[in-house]
Amino acid sequence: MTTGAGGSGGSSNLQVFIRGVGQTDFLFTTDPGVGIYVDGVYYPRSLGGVLDLLDLERVEVLRGPQGTLFGKNTIGGAINVISRKPNGDNTGYVEGTVGSYNRLDLRGGFDVALSDTLFAKISVSSKDRDGYGTRLDFATGDVVSHPGNENQSAARVALHWKASDAVTVDLSADYTREREESVPEVLAFFDESISPVAQLWNIFVADPAPMSAAFISGPDNPFTTFATGPNESNLDAGGVSMTINWEMSDNMAFKSITAYREMDGRFGRDGDGSPADFIATDNTQDQNQISQEIQFSGVALDDKLTWLVGGFYFDEFGRDQNQVKLASGLYNALEALPGTLDGSPLSAPSAPGGPGNPINIALDLDFDIFNEIDIKSYAAFTQATYNLTESLSLTAGLRYSYEKKDYTLDHKKIASGAPIINRTTIGDSWDSFTPMATLDYQATDNILLYASYSRGFKSGGFNGRPINEGAVASYDPEEVTAYEVGIKSDLLDKRMRLNIAAFYSDYTDIQLTAVSADKDGILQLVVDNAGNAKVKGFEIELTAKPMPNLDIVVAVGHTDFELTKLAAGVTDITLDAQWPKTPKWTASSSIQYTFPLDNFGALTLRGDWSYTSKNYSEQTNLEAIASRGVGLINARATLINDDGGWQLSVFGTNLTNEIYIANGLQATASFGTAEAFYGRPREWGLSLKKDF
Repeated sequence: MTTGAGGSGGSSNLQVFIRGVGQTDFLFTTDPGVGIYVDGVYYPRSLGGVLDLLDLERVEVLRGPQGTLFGKNTIGGAINVISRKPNGDNTGYVEGTVGSYNRLDLRGGFDVALSDTLFAKISVSSKDRDGYGTRLDFATGDVVSHPGNENQSAARVALHWKASDAVTVDLSADYTREREESVPEVLAFFDESISPVAQLWNIFVADPAPMSAAFISGPDNPFTTFATGPNESNLDAGGVSMTINWEMSDNMAFKSITAYREMDGRFGRDGDGSPADFIATDNTQDQNQISQEIQFSGVALDDKLTWLVGGFYFDEFGRDQNQVKLASGLYNALEALPGTLDGSPLSAPSAPGGPGNPINIALDLDFDIFNEIDIKSYAAFTQATYNLTESLSLTAGLRYSYEKKDYTLDHKKIASGAPIINRTTIGDSWDSFTPMATLDYQATDNILLYASYSRGFKSGGFNGRPINEGAVASYDPEEVTAYEVGIKSDLLDKRMRLNIAAFYSDYTDIQLTAVSADKDGILQLVVDNAGNAKVKGFEIELTAKPMPNLDIVVAVGHTDFELTKLAAGVTDITLDAQWPKTPKWTASSSIQYTFPLDNFGALTLRGDWSYTSKNYSEQTNLEAIASRGVGLINARATLINDDGGWQLSVFGTNLTNEIYIANGLQATASFGTAEAFYGRPREWGLSLKKDF
């Protein structure tokens, strides 16, 4: 999980990968590979995926294709967030946290009974922290701003109504506001010699200084730049949802989830990390959605059969206005020249330069991009579990999905006013049947063996960055066929839980960016189904309680993502490439011990360690923006007073102050650059919480 997806610069633009399946882009024209659900409501976009979620009951991470039990289908997995419902116990809490970079976080909540059958809970939070990046004025060296800050506020109101002995209604509304600077992007690589555009810009524009390797920020200086481009990450997001549960009889239940959400955001970044106006983007996005899910579930055949049947409807509208500045000023500089660079006549130029030269227009790389999507999705799904014996059960499910998308675009060049794509609307639709089956064997009371098969698909989409009319096209869905075997066990009188899973997936029609030519031989940038892969690996998770007050958790994962096929037009990636955001090894561990303090409470000490092996931010595997293998250590000490209802915590994150790349984007072939931003450095904090 990381932010700033696709070089967006947005701190709330979420990027999630599970077992090699995810999403590299942030445009509305592509869908995520991992679904985010909050209380059954699907969050479809990268923007707004990073939210301050209040009063959580639990978070479930579901690996592999999902879609026969709930909501929107997802190809690679799901993160299912479930909030704590009001219970009317008239309790609450307030909490404050201070720490590094002038951190000040405040949060609180109160749960109250409005009547014998109606309960309410209100939760609020505020986060404020200075950025860990620094922008300097090129001329004076003075500090201009601190990217990577936090400035967020959020509120949530929830109602729980016991309408009758058989019916409950949950209604919630939430709102999030963010006014932040961009993630702290830096220039990680620059080579003028591989980019004719960079060479021309340095010769004829170079304002206020030429682009050069001098502006590269490496591990010795990972957070400081002379950037002057866009530097904001704003978000307003909110919605309402209603969930109705009706116990129709002893053997049947009904559930309905109705939701409306909308968001508006603006985010941008300076991609060159220099005072030059060379690479920058500024995005404004707005989106709204309506969703309706219904489920019928029950038991039959003397409780041997557990079943569920459901339907899902989703209607989404999104708009993206994108200002792209690439080698700004080059077109005007070429137009101001008296003639072409090679002396050819302007009536038939063979090189740029000179007023009215059509080749100059090709080098007008400041774009005004307008994208609009209108999506309707329908689905029916079912899943049933039948107990073949007391120890053996079979689960089978099937989902039918239909999606229709309309895409409107209007792209033009800013300096010359030349159209790239005049306002055009195209549409496409896709449908898919995705089955699943699982065989469970309860070998003993404490050991479960299982084998599963499932299929998933990620909807088709559109090329959101066409550079000519020939590149305006749709692409088809991705598909995954996944197999998994494993064991889940509770051992040593349930003092140790050991889960082991091995998986294998056929990943086909992967949506990749490819270079091709249209019918006239003109080069174009397209997104197409251009790759296949095999993904295999294993995961081991151990939770142990060797002593009453000691808890130990250890996890190890291995993923081998092997590309097996690439289309001819894919020129920037090879079959040997390591897939983005897919480290071969991951590991984590934590240890926690609680010391009872007589007549006072307890002291809990906790340490956490997480490790990811070397991985890449993008498909070309550019070493300059690779994330080396890194282990992060966090620690926390919490003093709890039971009688007073308060707890005091002191904590530290990234205690060894590891310097590592969190995300990156390369444009070496076109502009000679690659950009990145580094993870947060070592930080400390102090938190005080009071329950009442």
